Amino acid sequence: MSLLRSLFVRAMHRAGKEPSGASLLTDRDMARVLWRGLTYRLRGLYHQPWLGACRGALFVGPGTSLHHSGHLYLGRQVKIEDGAEIHALSSDGVHLGDGVTIGRMASVRPSGYYGTDLGHGLRVGAGSAVGAFSWIGASGPVVIGEQVLMGPRVVILPENHIFEDVNRPIQEQGVERLGVTIEDDCWIGADAKILAGVWIGKGSIVAAGAVVTRDVPAGHIVGGVPARILRDRGRGVSGQEAAA
Repeated sequence: MSLLRSLFVRAMHRAGKEPSGASLLTDRDMARVLWRGLTYRLRGLYHQPWLGACRGALFVGPGTSLHHSGHLYLGRQVKIEDGAEIHALSSDGVHLGDGVTIGRMASVRPSGYYGTDLGHGLRVGAGSAVGAFSWIGASGPVVIGEQVLMGPRVVILPENHIFEDVNRPIQEQGVERLGVTIEDDCWIGADAKILAGVWIGKGSIVAAGAVVTRDVPAGHIVGGVPARILRDRGRGVSGQEAAA
């Protein structure tokens, strides 16, 4: 094994990845991957002193914005990819567990840019990934469990505008912060939208493009607008049969 390939395999193991396709990569491919990892790590080292806490290596892509990073608490091997934005100012802070990835151009926004309308914050469990171009409001409390997969352009909106008084502008009536919870081992498909007050049970799947307005029982697949139960993963039956 060449020195370059040995370094590549060692780097993958340290990142918790199994380099199963390493034999297919050229030396140039591996050199580019290693250089990219090194530059991400150097950016992480630059940001680490300003964080609320960081228990291990941090990898940060180019063009990333970490605002109010004293409210940002990280585990080990956290990756924040190119152009992502985390605006961490919030009452509970933004907590990312070991091995969490924030995809490129994703946004986490608990509060307004100018310190107004202070939001609750976000907690993401170990091994979970926020998809590229996703938006997590986190003004209401957002909790994402461990090993949650998320496709691109997912939107999580944990608050609703109050609008009952027709004699006042909606903008003046405030908001209701109900929060969103996604339990462990869920898969949220591309372009899905999860609205305030929703609880998604462990091991559930939200189909691409779904708009989730109600709680999802553990181990079920939902899809559509608004989302409805399609089937129970464990029983392999339709939602109507599962409820019978």
